[in-house]
Amino acid sequence: MMSSSSVVAITRVYWRRRAIDTIRPSRTFSSTIQKQDTSNPNKHRQKSPLLTNNNELSAIVNSFPTTGLDYAFGYGSGVLKQQSSSAGMVDIILAVDDPYAWHTHNLQSQPHHYSGFARVGGPRFVHWMQNLGARLYFHPFVDVEINHMTRNDEIDANTHPTTIQREIKYGVVSTDELIKDLTCWKYLYLAGRMHKPTVEIDLMNATLSEHEDQSMQEQEVVNRRDEIAEAQRQNLLAAVSASILLHGGQENRDTSLPIIQLYNTIAGISYAGDIRMQTGAEDPNKVKKLVETPGMQALWDGMYATIFSDMQSLGILTKDDVKLELDFDDIAMRKQLILNLPKRLQFDEIVGVASSKDSIHRGSELLRAELANIVAPAAKSQSIKGFFSAGVSKSFKYAMAKFAKGRLKK
Repeated sequence: MMSSSSVVAITRVYWRRRAIDTIRPSRTFSSTIQKQDTSNPNKHRQKSPLLTNNNELSAIVNSFPTTGLDYAFGYGSGVLKQQSSSAGMVDIILAVDDPYAWHTHNLQSQPHHYSGFARVGGPRFVHWMQNLGARLYFHPFVDVEINHMTRNDEIDANTHPTTIQREIKYGVVSTDELIKDLTCWKYLYLAGRMHKPTVEIDLMNATLSEHEDQSMQEQEVVNRRDEIAEAQRQNLLAAVSASILLHGGQENRDTSLPIIQLYNTIAGISYAGDIRMQTGAEDPNKVKKLVETPGMQALWDGMYATIFSDMQSLGILTKDDVKLELDFDDIAMRKQLILNLPKRLQFDEIVGVASSKDSIHRGSELLRAELANIVAPAAKSQSIKGFFSAGVSKSFKYAMAKFAKGRLKK
């Protein structure tokens, strides 16, 4: 059994070195996905029109203002095929340096993306709405036309340009707010979304205006990408640690934890207390689809491989292909897991007392309740503000689509 002081001291030094030496954008999950997709961009195209090519995602991003755009990723069933899913909206998040300036430009170039409220209120109204809830401004049901390069493998691998239309939903967030959510779980909104597989969008191909200096913009993107990569590492470490602590409070547990079960717990963190799940406005099988759809577990494995390897190096757990082995009653281990969580969740009560399974159970339930207390307000406020940011008709259409996936599948 490890002593608490030795584990904490060793781990602090170890993670500091990991942050400096090994956290690079090339190590992120999205880079792995890009390699898989671009090696054969037509792999799934005959079976499904779902978006699988990063070039298409880059083309979509190029339809927006790129000045001040630090980071972007795609997610959801329009990007990564989920069980029994059909082609739907392509979901994209754009992290920008200055949301007010970005929306000002976007309102001028693409006013039809905004609700009537937003067009009348202008950038000041949009900025005010941006800062409500989880600090995201969503635009659902937006049609974009992009130039897409398809590859015909039967004709000497020649490329053929085509114009295609995509229906997208895109959200805009301040880069600083994104990093706060990843590191502090301020809202557990985008942090929760990024617990799950996503596809990072290549911004190096972003189209620059004639007044922009390309080398300077590229350097800005790389620097912010490093920041976000480090914040995401902390986010994933916290997700694994919280999920292990939650399992520690279960009755009749042993020292084994199936990895697929851990992934399901991680995927469910951002839905704890979410009013959409409680009212049937989300697919009740959503978590299972995110994890257990054929092919998805490999993406989860790639995403969390470094975290598992690091935790195993520290003696917190051992891992094989299907399960983790760890002592849920080891108080020193639980104390270390607590230190991996954002500070707002570092309660001594969650650790429990040695040789008291009841106290460990109570600690796990306290953590579950605290997670719900973070998720619920942000999820509720984001849902409400959608009527103003997206407009009544789009919000109603979006809500009905969600209910169709949720209540009708119960």
